[in-house]
Amino acid sequence: MQKHEAVRHALMASLLWADLQPTDSPVVDVSYDTEQGLFLYEFLGAGRSTSADLREGATRLLEINHTLPDRAGSLYLVLPEPPTEEWSADMIRDVFHVHVIWRSPTGWGGDRTDVALGSAT
Repeated sequence: MQKHEAVRHALMASLLWADLQPTDSPVVDVSYDTEQGLFLYEFLGAGRSTSADLREGATRLLEINHTLPDRAGSLYLVLPEPPTEEWSADMIRDVFHVHVIWRSPTGWGGDRTDVALGSAT
């Protein structure tokens, strides 16, 4: 659980540094409003980066998005390490329309990290 929280706080800090106002709630780990709509972030814990884990996380994000009055502009699945299978992040994006990003010792990696971190919104 510690790594989950560390990555969540790192993402929130990155968004705050970009002068954005991220929020959290009991329903979604982190969200913030952009000109492109609401961005939602769901975090997976350490050791949960297999393709099956990513499918489960993407499904949860889609379920959360379905409950909202207005659909989100972008959905992000956030991992504390790179995906176990290199192809799985592309598969999640292509099938579920959920972007996968991850934290590494050198920073952020993954799909559309500039947009996900607020530097290209």
